[in-house]
Amino acid sequence: MTMIECEGVHKTYRVRERPGWFRRGARREVPAVRGVSLSVARGEVVGLLGPNGAGKTTLLKIISTLLLPDEGTVRMAGADIVRQPREARRRLGLVPVGDRSLHWKLTGAENLDLYGGLFDLPRAETKRRASALLAKVGLADFAHVAVEKYSTGMRKRLMLSRALLHEPSVLILDEPTAGLDVAGKRDLWALLRSLAGEVAVTVLLATHDMEEAETVPDRLVMICSGRLHAEGTPADLRAKAALLRRFPEAIRVERREPNLGDVFLALAGAPLGDAE
Repeated sequence: MTMIECEGVHKTYRVRERPGWFRRGARREVPAVRGVSLSVARGEVVGLLGPNGAGKTTLLKIISTLLLPDEGTVRMAGADIVRQPREARRRLGLVPVGDRSLHWKLTGAENLDLYGGLFDLPRAETKRRASALLAKVGLADFAHVAVEKYSTGMRKRLMLSRALLHEPSVLILDEPTAGLDVAGKRDLWALLRSLAGEVAVTVLLATHDMEEAETVPDRLVMICSGRLHAEGTPADLRAKAALLRRFPEAIRVERREPNLGDVFLALAGAPLGDAE
């Protein structure tokens, strides 16, 4: 069964520049997502790989019902996100890139209790699920500590627990390890892989971290300047890039294997840095 299905999705931001003393700010249109079609099957872990400014966050916001597309359709487990947003949200768990959505003066358990109320979960059921999730992500000993005392990694794990509290069938993560050190990243990667297997949740995550892209997803989708350029396993993408013979000369000179940054450059025609 297809859990996420995007067909011809477009999104353009309309912005106005700062006005001067004697002129109005010029209006500009900034295309963020251009004709994206994408599908993710039940139980699949898919990575959306692209540079900053590629359109990853905009696409995830559209799929998560936080933004409306200008054109195209998006379905979440069969529910149209425009016509059936409430149905779509009940099937979705979201971990945004920042942690400002947490209530820092509340404890970890209180944050989950509040979120359970927003989903109309019975109080006893919320406490049962929260206790199990906090134990699973290694926060059981900190359940009654204020979130403002948590480290960055602990807050990331709490946000993951919150996203899973209502037992969604789809989990969306925007740069889930941003700001974490190497050990924290690897702990979270192992946790994600474990959860995907145990809970059988479908995962779509956005990243520009090459090691993360190699480690977590079953399949990668490369996006640049709002367009999808290629998709497949890392091995598939390396094979496609090799056929194009666009790898930098440095690879041949240094006699090394191409990394995902080299593959992205070959397939998308842009470096895995900041997109224009």
